[in-house]
Amino acid sequence: MPAPKHTHPTPKIPATQEPPAFQTVQNGLATLRNWREGSVATAIVMAALLPFAVAWHLNYQITIAACLIGAATFATGCHIAREHRLATLALIPEFMQLPDLAATRERLLSTRKRQALAVGLRRTAALTQPPRRFDCCPILPDRVAAVRPELLQLANALEQINEPDPVSVALIHELLTNASSPLYNPNLSAEDLRATLTRAGAGMATQPLR
Repeated sequence: MPAPKHTHPTPKIPATQEPPAFQTVQNGLATLRNWREGSVATAIVMAALLPFAVAWHLNYQITIAACLIGAATFATGCHIAREHRLATLALIPEFMQLPDLAATRERLLSTRKRQALAVGLRRTAALTQPPRRFDCCPILPDRVAAVRPELLQLANALEQINEPDPVSVALIHELLTNASSPLYNPNLSAEDLRATLTRAGAGMATQPLR
């Protein structure tokens, strides 16, 4: 008769504990913020030392100047990477409540930002597109013609809804400002554009009007 097997209960994550993915994202954002702040502090120290380096050896001057440039460059890179990461996370409903996204969410829902996006949607939906100098990413007019009513409907929703869905607003912002979006990129399917507008419209439809 085989010996009975001892089974160990699978440990459960407490209800108050955040999912590992959520923690991973938070840790990544915190790391970028710490790197940025540390690099800025280093750049400030190097900038303060640079005037005194005139009286020092040339090698010291070169070293301090190189450290200043390197720290400033790294701080800028961390800031750009963090802002890009936040813009991407703003498109995912599960991460919209991240503390680091509070400023992004507030900026997206501001009256000024919503009005600007509404203007952009109506300009995109216009029957005749005004010529733009140095426009390296022109709008694909055939795609716009097929979704003109949806564009205008979203523009109206941005102005009429009291508190629009922040993910929907982030989708609209990404659609209008990202050169890789299906509004500009012919390599993407036209269905991607319609799917993006449908998703944004669905989020708006659940919000109360003013």
